[in-house]
Amino acid sequence: MRILEIRETTIPVAATMSNAAIGFDEMTASAVAVRTDRRVGGAPAIGYALDSVGRYAHGGLLRERFIPRLESAEEAEIVDPETGLLDPVRAWSVLMRNEKPGGHGERSAAVGVLDAALWDAAAKAAGVPLWRLLADRFNNGEADGSVEIYASGGHYRPENQGEALAREVQDCMARGFRTFKMKIAGAALDIDRARIEAAIDAAGEGGRIAVDANAVLDRENWPRMAAMLEDYDLAWFEEPCDPLDFDLTREIAAAYPGPLGTGENLFSAADARNLLRYGGLREDRDLLQFDVSLSYGIPEYLRIVAAVEKAGWSRRRMVPHAGHLFAFNVVAGLGLGGHEIAPDASLVLGGLPDGWTVAEGRVAPGDLPGVGFEGKANAMDVLGALTG
Repeated sequence: MRILEIRETTIPVAATMSNAAIGFDEMTASAVAVRTDRRVGGAPAIGYALDSVGRYAHGGLLRERFIPRLESAEEAEIVDPETGLLDPVRAWSVLMRNEKPGGHGERSAAVGVLDAALWDAAAKAAGVPLWRLLADRFNNGEADGSVEIYASGGHYRPENQGEALAREVQDCMARGFRTFKMKIAGAALDIDRARIEAAIDAAGEGGRIAVDANAVLDRENWPRMAAMLEDYDLAWFEEPCDPLDFDLTREIAAAYPGPLGTGENLFSAADARNLLRYGGLREDRDLLQFDVSLSYGIPEYLRIVAAVEKAGWSRRRMVPHAGHLFAFNVVAGLGLGGHEIAPDASLVLGGLPDGWTVAEGRVAPGDLPGVGFEGKANAMDVLGALTG
């Protein structure tokens, strides 16, 4: 099985919303297609991938370094000798050839988006959903029949925050979600308090609200925010500070009694080990949100899972950041704790395949081959254009 061609493009996110750290009006993302010579049902097996939200596109790195490296590889370097099929783990070693350890920067996401496309192609070549391929290879064949999910939204928008936010929460609860995560720390404390209360009221009985500060709080202002949040029964308090500031993370964990979530901006197993060693997190309540695609893809993420379990944590405490279908398959196949969903079906980079439904905060993974992009029309409008 050979790789015939790899194409990439930059797509705009162009959303009029923001969190405490960034706006999305100028945000971009990468889309990738890997065409192979394997044919399934008369059509070539093509692996697709879309970026995680919140980082910019990686076109330069992809074109100048990683795509040429993969396209020039010998077939024996990227194929499983027993099955003759593409092996993304072998291909990952090719991508990382001559790469110095550490200093992850933007390369981790460039490798991650290519890795995601390779896994989509490999699962399609095998004729199975990606979650099944991952379960069989890395989780003793065990996969969850349904995945716990939460809706991620509640951004700062130009329109009325209270009413618009309440409608967004109510819509998600009506569609079967039971947890909704909203943004905080991008406005005055009294404004955030009013927004949180509006969201809690809209969630109603059986619904819960989580909050995300997007890592902007520092040693001077986190105590006021944490003191305000203690007035509410929140599902969790996400990224209260810079995730590499382990001292401050430990300080917050020691003072704030509710669950914390962090890790989406740590991109390696070494960073994950340091967070667990020095961040003071509590394995009985806190969430680990390392992003699969931003962390070099599945091979490195498996090392993160191993580090988490070696430190005495359950992999059920792992709830990856991203909100895209690739991460959903990883959660289902590896038996992780849950998945983030951008509930707006019009978003190319988030959401579920068309027609999938949420019931009591859970979704069954389904049987679409590979990642399942072919079941999401607006994603295929972008990805299909790469290959004609």
